[in-house]
Amino acid sequence: MLFAFTSGCLTYQPLNKEVTRAVGNWHRPAVQYGMEVSGRHSGAPAAVSPIGAGRREQADSEEHGCASLSQLELYIQDALERNPSVLAAVADTQAKLERVSQATSLPDPIFRAAVRPEPIRTAAGDVHFTLSVAQKIPLLARLDHAGRAATAEVRMAIERLDATRLRVIADVEQAYHRLYLTERSIELTEAHRRSLEDLGRVLATQYRVGKAEQHDLLRIQTEIAKLGNDLARMADRRASAAAALNRLMDYPPARKLSATGPISVCTLAADVEELMALAVEHNPELAILVRRERRDREKIELAELAYWPDPTIGFEWTAIDPRDAFTPPNAQPAAINRMSETGTDSWAVMLQFSVPIWFERIEAAKREARLMLRKTQHEKHATLNTIAFRIFDACERVQTQRCTIDLLESTLIPQARQTYDVSLTAYQAGKSNFLTVIDNWRRLLDFELMVHRAIAQLETTFSQLQHDVGLELIRNETTPKTEQQGEQP
Repeated sequence: MLFAFTSGCLTYQPLNKEVTRAVGNWHRPAVQYGMEVSGRHSGAPAAVSPIGAGRREQADSEEHGCASLSQLELYIQDALERNPSVLAAVADTQAKLERVSQATSLPDPIFRAAVRPEPIRTAAGDVHFTLSVAQKIPLLARLDHAGRAATAEVRMAIERLDATRLRVIADVEQAYHRLYLTERSIELTEAHRRSLEDLGRVLATQYRVGKAEQHDLLRIQTEIAKLGNDLARMADRRASAAAALNRLMDYPPARKLSATGPISVCTLAADVEELMALAVEHNPELAILVRRERRDREKIELAELAYWPDPTIGFEWTAIDPRDAFTPPNAQPAAINRMSETGTDSWAVMLQFSVPIWFERIEAAKREARLMLRKTQHEKHATLNTIAFRIFDACERVQTQRCTIDLLESTLIPQARQTYDVSLTAYQAGKSNFLTVIDNWRRLLDFELMVHRAIAQLETTFSQLQHDVGLELIRNETTPKTEQQGEQP
């Protein structure tokens, strides 16, 4: 019994420290691995903790004059501290910890008291009362494997907590990028509408003096009205994105959020093999299945021990009320043996065993444990394949979206802008029609909206890639030309 109690304490205390660290001091690990950082390529990981380490680090950095956390990082911190899914995962981890003591402790002792209104008469006296206590003592190996299985459950809960946090971070990043896209689209569309309104006033003046056609004036008024409708739909999308971000931070949906800042676009230099090696080591979904596999092996060991009986030891005490000595009738006065008058309480030591004779039940439990292990192994293989596909797909999309951004910024937008300016000049000189001007303007607007859409998609894809790897990937960042130059339709 002392061994079982000591074993449970030795298991619980380190796990308690591990859970405390996981709950209170968690941060999303960052790694420089296969990424371009400041123009260099490093093959050795170097962990840092820029996100999720708590607001105290931000205050300390501000006291020392360091750069404060970005707006997105502040949103992530709020979500990690307030999100109900994270708090539920924390509570689940702490609850799983309490199972360790339960699994490694002995069953409750059994206390038994028997009172007999009609006593049992014996030669020593009347038996009115019997008191007994018994303790079942499972095999120490059974307690050990049960404790190991409970420990694996605790570590599975820690990995689930990490997975929940990473999922919340990815959701916050994706909601932020949606908010960024809608706000940049609104800014760009409003700038183009102001430009068209200026052009419309010029056309109205020219129309009044007979230098512009009415259908040209009507066409530009129609385009301005369409832009107004587009802005209304964009405002709805912004409200939806803001509500989604507030939901992740457990705030009311209508809570106002400050405007998003510019986004630095990442440059991915790692290959799929490097990222997959990181995912195998750090992805919590895989780690959960590794822990579950260990738990299933412990349950197989427990099922194998079912053929061994568990002993129960006990102590019984019987109170005996002594009676008068037996005197034979017509006995001659003589010395009488009076031992019966000195009947004393009796006691006994008990030992009993369970008898595992239902072999089919035991074999069924063993088969179930082995099949559960096989299920976990197949799920781990399937999860590994899924993560490998997602990483490969994300890498391909990151490269494609980055190429799209470069093409738009370096070629398509400058050419579209030049084409629009040339057509507008030709129209003002009477060498082109207004329909060509509007078509060129619409193409320019589409390209400028497209580049912001590609930036948001790229960052969303990169966020999903970081979620699949299980790390924050330090990367080389560049500021888009659209952010450097501002919106100038």
